[in-house]
Amino acid sequence: MNERLVIRLDGGPAGSASWVAVDATGALLGELVSGELAAAGAAATGRQVIVLVPAADVLHTRVLVPLRNGPRLLQALPFALEEQLAEDVDLLHFAAGSRGADEAVAVAVVRRSLMEEWLARLSEAGIEPARLHSLADAVAGMPNTVTVLLEADAAVLIPAGAEAASIDAANLATFLGLYIGDGEGDAERSAAEPLHLVVYGAEAALASAGPALEALRGRLASLELRVLAEDPLPRLAAHITTSNSGINLLQGDFARRPDWLAWWPAWRVAAMLLAVLATAMAASGLASAYRTGQELAAVNAAVDQAFHHVFPDAGQVTDARRELSVRLQQLGTRGSGAGQEFLDMLRVLAQALGDTGTARIEALSYRGGVLELRLRAPSVEFLDRVQQQLGQTGGLQARIQSANATGDEVIGRLQITRGGS
Repeated sequence: MNERLVIRLDGGPAGSASWVAVDATGALLGELVSGELAAAGAAATGRQVIVLVPAADVLHTRVLVPLRNGPRLLQALPFALEEQLAEDVDLLHFAAGSRGADEAVAVAVVRRSLMEEWLARLSEAGIEPARLHSLADAVAGMPNTVTVLLEADAAVLIPAGAEAASIDAANLATFLGLYIGDGEGDAERSAAEPLHLVVYGAEAALASAGPALEALRGRLASLELRVLAEDPLPRLAAHITTSNSGINLLQGDFARRPDWLAWWPAWRVAAMLLAVLATAMAASGLASAYRTGQELAAVNAAVDQAFHHVFPDAGQVTDARRELSVRLQQLGTRGSGAGQEFLDMLRVLAQALGDTGTARIEALSYRGGVLELRLRAPSVEFLDRVQQQLGQTGGLQARIQSANATGDEVIGRLQITRGGS
């Protein structure tokens, strides 16, 4: 598709939007249109759709994460940013961008509920977006320059060498004053990298903010207030269409699914053969038997690992499950119930590891009702599933204390206690 339709969703709940069609070079193909989103459905036919959502709803930041693989990187982002965010990371959606010279990854964070709301509105209008971006991604930045798009109530800032931000228009001058500094302590920086400020906006918005912005002129290399005679969307559409910058929010759970129907004619025969094979396997029960055997083997392997970490001098045993139970029950009868509690925890742990997949126990200790565990696991998601399984099936409380990548695996430290302790 050589033509694009760039749609800007308004921040209000009324469902209004504005849109414009451009070609691959960003040149306009028609007039800017504003109205109900449903009216944009017809204009989207045969065009790649790029949607811009309110910048105030999307947080831009950067974080150092050693993982480079796409899915695993997305799994690690909530853990890497959890301490920096006020909201529950389970309620947030994370999308990854490019990696900078400092190896930090650009990240966009938005509420999952907003993603669901936007996509539902688009779906109702018959629109399937190819890309979904914060409005800030469509504002072009320049070296050593703070670029600002000033609108009636909000301002989008693209600082020099920093992440985009959105603030109330009334606080724009105050924010810029803090960012620029007092002109004395930052004199060395100003000499090496003179800072310029360019503010785009409607005439009324610039007139309102102008006096406060002019007060900053003496601390800047230059200040330009550029009046936009029309809606900024055509300018934004040209930049988002032709640049590779920004972060597409359609990642992870919200990634665009392939249109399998388009491939159906070529794969129809193969699909029919696969269906016949699946039916035959279901009828014979082979699939069920194999799955059960695999699950049992995984549980037994986990028990065997736990046994040899607890009793390293035991040597080779034929039935680790039975031997572990016997030895720990003997420990439990010698004094208190600590041995029995340890046994119960290990039983639940073995079941959780068996249910969730394969992992290697590298270290295990038990003291004062607390089981410390170091696991070599295939992914951060695997550790999260083990944590959930321990709570759901065994009434235990598990905390992931760390998760560090090493090659294609993750070394995780878990602390396990009785629920409520």
